[in-house]
Amino acid sequence: MSDDDLESGVRRDREDENEVKVEDEATEHNPTSTRDRDRYRRPLLLWGGTVGFGLGAVVDVIVFHLILQTHHLLSGTYDPYSYDGLRTNVMVDGLFLAVMLAVAVVGAAMLWRTVNRARRRLSGLYTTGAVVLGAGVFNVFDGIGSHYVLDLHNVVHGTEAWNPHWVVVSVVLLVLGGLLVRIATPTRADSV
Repeated sequence: MSDDDLESGVRRDREDENEVKVEDEATEHNPTSTRDRDRYRRPLLLWGGTVGFGLGAVVDVIVFHLILQTHHLLSGTYDPYSYDGLRTNVMVDGLFLAVMLAVAVVGAAMLWRTVNRARRRLSGLYTTGAVVLGAGVFNVFDGIGSHYVLDLHNVVHGTEAWNPHWVVVSVVLLVLGGLLVRIATPTRADSV
């Protein structure tokens, strides 16, 4: 290698370093730069959606399976009006609740990790949208998959009358979460 080759290599390295410094400075002064927004968009959506998916299931089980007892996870298979059927349904509901609570906790831990590793303040509106979107995904999956495709249960024991309403509310939740994610940016413009 000649001295000219070494000098040009060193010069290129310096130019690369200067470009990186300029990009970092631009990002510091413009917290909503495209590069910064894109860095947090996917993890916030993934982990916020995971929290929402788990919490959507937890709320469903607590409110509809345990408190109101309008349905159970396997009430289409095990008769919820018999003693053994009710015991089986409540046990399966409890296991499902534990799994979905674990999903929500893992999502929350990963979301916490994402937020705390960020160099910028992240948008609460975007994160809320991701959580609502995740809850909507769970409810649409539950409404279509559990009520129609797998026929595991109906919204109310013994009647399919409430199934379409459940799906409509689930789709509204899904659209609301999608709109929140769409209008918000992952990073805040007022970050310091």
